Amino acid sequence: MSSIFDRFRTELDQIGDRVKEAVESSKLHLERSGLVGQRSKVAYKLGMQVYKKERGNEVNQGEIDALLAQMDDVAAKIAAIDRQLDDLGGTDVTVGEKPAPDAKTADAEVIP
Repeated sequence: MSSIFDRFRTELDQIGDRVKEAVESSKLHLERSGLVGQRSKVAYKLGMQVYKKERGNEVNQGEIDALLAQMDDVAAKIAAIDRQLDDLGGTDVTVGEKPAPDAKTADAEVIP
């Protein structure tokens, strides 16, 4: 009788571990998404500064350097999160079903 309870407890522990990994993965994906948005904003600002510079307008080189540093920082954070997500590993979902077979094409019916 105790083996049933031990097995049940083991199954519950495994389910708990999977839920914990799913929550952790979701948090990392959410954080990564925010960083990608931040990277886009920095890239836009940097692009506008380069555009102004190429068009002969005066730009502050210190601002460009600061934007480049921000871009490097955000890129490093995204890479770190990507490594953490890779370490989580087995949270990928796969589908074992075969796709539907190809269907024959039919002529369209013309209704006058």
